Amino acid sequence: MKQILNNWLARLRDATSSAACDLLVTTSTSVLRVKKPLGTFATQADVVHQGKGLYYGVAQDREGAIWVAARGNRVSDAASSAEERGRLIKLSADGFTLGPNAPQPLRDVHGLTVAHNALWLACSYDDVIAIYSLASDSWTWWRPLSLAADAEPDRFHFNTLFFEGDLVWVLAHRRGPSSLMAFSAAKALIGKTTPPLETVELGQQAHNIWRQADGELCTCSSIEGCLLGANGWRLDTGGFPRGVVQTADGWVVGISELKERSERDFSDARLRFYDTHWRLTDELLLPGVGMVLDITAIPQSLTLPVVGKQPVVVN
Repeated sequence: MKQILNNWLARLRDATSSAACDLLVTTSTSVLRVKKPLGTFATQADVVHQGKGLYYGVAQDREGAIWVAARGNRVSDAASSAEERGRLIKLSADGFTLGPNAPQPLRDVHGLTVAHNALWLACSYDDVIAIYSLASDSWTWWRPLSLAADAEPDRFHFNTLFFEGDLVWVLAHRRGPSSLMAFSAAKALIGKTTPPLETVELGQQAHNIWRQADGELCTCSSIEGCLLGANGWRLDTGGFPRGVVQTADGWVVGISELKERSERDFSDARLRFYDTHWRLTDELLLPGVGMVLDITAIPQSLTLPVVGKQPVVVN
């Protein structure tokens, strides 16, 4: 574990010295590219995809392509999670293509990560992680925690994946007190259910996992409107924080409004910008986009399709 932590801290130092980046933000209505010139914001964000319901997970593969997970439905739609047929979408300079068809339905898709040359997608309704190998064009269904054959769906509500060397951390939201659990990535890749190697109880209705510069494991305690660390760190953000990314000059956190499900799809959201010491520097309003689901940083040189514009407002 010490070596894994040292490797993570080294990557963290590399990230803080990297070149300026753009932000790719998934929301209830679209995938947005937010450009941040030095000292100011643009008045519009690029819409790089829309029309596939709610967009959640977003990740970049080793070839530079962007993958997003789309549910096909919005939160307010009449269709239930059991009826959903989510899809992976690949975005590149050439436009977009639908990802590979999965042998089982991708239902209530959440966080998406690229690791071990595979796409790892949290499918909360079925309490599984769908793993698509980019090398072999094959799928594996990994159940992190065992369940009885007659168990109700969506017991754990897995929503986040976070990799450290040979470990994969999985966040179980549980619609209340949440758990961050570490597993063997090698065993996960073959679909083997094993007891977690480490469990950290942290947050309420939590989302996202990251480490601070000092190695503290953190999450968004979303329903409490704050960010929490396993060693006692806390930052109050208000709203419903979800979506955290480190950039060259600090951190960015997505903030959604606390609303009933029927009112979430076209509500306003915000991006809050912090420096490396978590001091608030800027806030960007994204009117009418619904919820912020996830955020990733991409190189400013990366070319992606643009299908529209989204007004943004600097607060």
